[in-house]
Amino acid sequence: MWLIAMKGPPGSGKSTIARALSRRLCCPLIDKDDILDILHRDEQVPDVLDNNALLAGGLSYDVMFRVARRQLLQGLSVICDSPLTSIIGYRQAQMIAAETCATFAIVECCCSDTVQWSQRIDARKMLSLPPHHQTDWYALQGYLSYYRSESSYPITYPHLTIDTINPLAQCVETIVNWLEML
Repeated sequence: MWLIAMKGPPGSGKSTIARALSRRLCCPLIDKDDILDILHRDEQVPDVLDNNALLAGGLSYDVMFRVARRQLLQGLSVICDSPLTSIIGYRQAQMIAAETCATFAIVECCCSDTVQWSQRIDARKMLSLPPHHQTDWYALQGYLSYYRSESSYPITYPHLTIDTINPLAQCVETIVNWLEML
């Protein structure tokens, strides 16, 4: 039984990989943004460092991992889709994996082609996403310094970094093969 935590900045391909991996492994996918969308339903664009935004972000991680815990207790592997920005979320996932006897693995997504990455972010403008989603490449640049400072904690569990400039099927196959070797 797996607790697979996605990790990476906005637009890196986490959600696309998580959805495809969920289908391939036939396991539930819990997306932190689904929870955050509800918490920010009536707000304008939240400032990532605003206290309310930080509280909502922390609460969305708490809910995501609480739902993941329930699925794991039912004997189901689960994928959690989030940036896994903070060590707090990483520790939550560690504790849940230990409590449920799940194997904890982290799949970190990156996009080494900044042109493709910026196109992914800018393409989100057409999707009518809630305001907390990054939909502007230039605005993302400010967030990335925050993301990099918070997400550089040491990872001691199995950790695979996948470059999402590769075809989706190839990325998923690489992840599945890696999981089978653990």
